[in-house]
Amino acid sequence: MNARHDNQNATPRLRWSRWGGPGLAILVLAGAGSYALFTRSAPTSGELPAAGESGTPSTPGARATNAARGTAAGARSTPASPATSAASASSPGTTVLPPAAPSPTAEVAAGQEPTMAQRREEVRQAANKFRHGRFNAFFREEKFLEEFAQGGPAQLAALKEELTDPTSLSELPAGTSFMHGKPEAVLERMSMIDMLHSLAPKDPSARDTMVALLMEPVDSSLSDTAKKGLVGEKFDLLFRLAQLDRQLAVDSYAQLDNPKLKSLLREALLAGLSESGASMDEVKRLTRHL
Repeated sequence: MNARHDNQNATPRLRWSRWGGPGLAILVLAGAGSYALFTRSAPTSGELPAAGESGTPSTPGARATNAARGTAAGARSTPASPATSAASASSPGTTVLPPAAPSPTAEVAAGQEPTMAQRREEVRQAANKFRHGRFNAFFREEKFLEEFAQGGPAQLAALKEELTDPTSLSELPAGTSFMHGKPEAVLERMSMIDMLHSLAPKDPSARDTMVALLMEPVDSSLSDTAKKGLVGEKFDLLFRLAQLDRQLAVDSYAQLDNPKLKSLLREALLAGLSESGASMDEVKRLTRHL
């Protein structure tokens, strides 16, 4: 995950690499034991002119020829009746295709709001695009985030629901590594947190979403792998939140009601505060009551 460095700051503080926050989270979790304490083709309608018709014919033969042509043209321009259409559809060798299902884009164009499932799929696609794009020199991160934010509160709600849903983590095999060779599902969720952190400086709603995800309880019935992944994500969320808003991070941490979880996340708070530029005295002042 991304944590920006400020090597020019003379204030002594912890140094973090890009994956420092999540990495430390996993080391803390590895020594913490179990997680059981966590709770929770239509016919043409226009008439066609008779081919070759250019005035009144002067001979009976020409008149007869043009009359025949006019009859043929009229037949071509007459819409097929329902009975005729039904007969054509039932005739051998005729394939009747069912109507195509409307695409999500077509539904939006027709004025229909996307469903939550469609929004969640859009969020997953955006997260993957964001993850790969950040290593592309031609990727415009700011423009990408602006376009994503145009989805409004519904877009952030879908992102929150995606990260709250532990299904993708529950499907991971036991012993999955969160340090090396991370599975695609883990990388995708990490990228969603990256997006939230990048949106939060300008969007208070993104910051609120980070707090809501941090406060979300961990279901004790989940597998150890899923619980480890969720706690690692909370570690990263708190670490990043402390860099954005020190007091909000401290207040959010204080509201955690699980002592075991608070013990695991305390280092994330201290490291995030230090990374934000706070002096050691400031960190002590902010956390004295915790």
